[in-house]
Amino acid sequence: MPTTVVSFLGTGQRVTLQDPRSGYRTTTYRFTRSDGGEFLSTTSLFGTALIRFLRETHVTIDRWIVLGTSASLWSELNQVLPNPDLVLEQYCAIDDLVAACRVDQAALDAWQQTLNTHAQPLELRLCLTGEAIYPAYQQRIAAALFSNVRRGNKLVFDISHGFRHQPIIATHVVSLMRWTHSISSVSFYSGVWEARDHNNVAPVAVMPICQELVNATEAAATLALTGNFEPLARCLGHNAEMAWFLENTNQLGNARTQARHLRNLVTHHDDAVKAELAALLQERLQWSEGDRFADRVLETARTALDRKDYLRAIVLGYEALLIRAGRILYPNADPLSYQSRLDAEKALFDRFTDDDHELLIDLQHTRNACAHGTRSDRASVQQILGRPQEFRTLVERAFTLFDRLPQLLSR
Repeated sequence: MPTTVVSFLGTGQRVTLQDPRSGYRTTTYRFTRSDGGEFLSTTSLFGTALIRFLRETHVTIDRWIVLGTSASLWSELNQVLPNPDLVLEQYCAIDDLVAACRVDQAALDAWQQTLNTHAQPLELRLCLTGEAIYPAYQQRIAAALFSNVRRGNKLVFDISHGFRHQPIIATHVVSLMRWTHSISSVSFYSGVWEARDHNNVAPVAVMPICQELVNATEAAATLALTGNFEPLARCLGHNAEMAWFLENTNQLGNARTQARHLRNLVTHHDDAVKAELAALLQERLQWSEGDRFADRVLETARTALDRKDYLRAIVLGYEALLIRAGRILYPNADPLSYQSRLDAEKALFDRFTDDDHELLIDLQHTRNACAHGTRSDRASVQQILGRPQEFRTLVERAFTLFDRLPQLLSR
């Protein structure tokens, strides 16, 4: 899968401050290979060292997006070329603009065309985004990434240079691009110039925790928005497909066994991120330790209503009533038996009168209309289905009725 590299450009320092043609100071950057070996690259611009390292490790790079200001070190991008001297005249022209802090997008477009003539198969995209101090300029970073990052690519960020706040903005943009552009993975590299040793060698920090946090955040959001704990378990190295399938399809007897097993697997983690996720998953699976099916179904219905998942809220809210009624009226019957539900439903209709009876009819008709996509002939149900707040009120009344069942059925 192709990789897009994104770099933020800062400014450079001349070897001799008084000589505008003395060249820029260089640093040797030390990368660590996956096999434990080292890769060294000496350059005035960390981004070019990163490109070399990625190529050395057989990463396919199709585009390098470079973001900066009118004073950024645009001229040093020529170091990515096999022979930088081929563009010496154009290099001097853009370097003069850099020195004068007068680089504009037109000059960058011309420099980009020159570089791309010699950089194939790598394609450069140069974007003048400014300092991004003010909101309007912060939008430029988002626009540059939205416009230039290819869909479905891996993304590598070089956050060594530029202002500190610029990579922060980009990180949040990428969180959205995971979905708008189907970004498969994100990694971050920083050449830590401040930590260079006496030989002017700077270590390169790689931050895999960033990808781990992206995955963890999405898994936690999925849990909060849908109740699905499978992605959370996957972050912890566990397969929870069957556990979630059984619970989501209301096969709660078998789901409880799977959930208990998964809960026993989720033990202590020294990794801070995984420890937090493990606690979240443990809390989510607590229901499996009890035998209160009705409470579990009702809890799921409440959560669905909070998320405005109206279909699950009405279906599960109604089922919770039937399960609890069955447990009260027929304590020795199987709570998961279809016949037990039918018997409980009939008993409720036979016993309830007045407002409770009307409520039960509204719940049943609304449940049927939602589950089957049919139109109800009952005027009160038509009103409920026409207004979200009316629907919410109906389901909340079902929750209240659930709490009142022991009292109502003991008469």
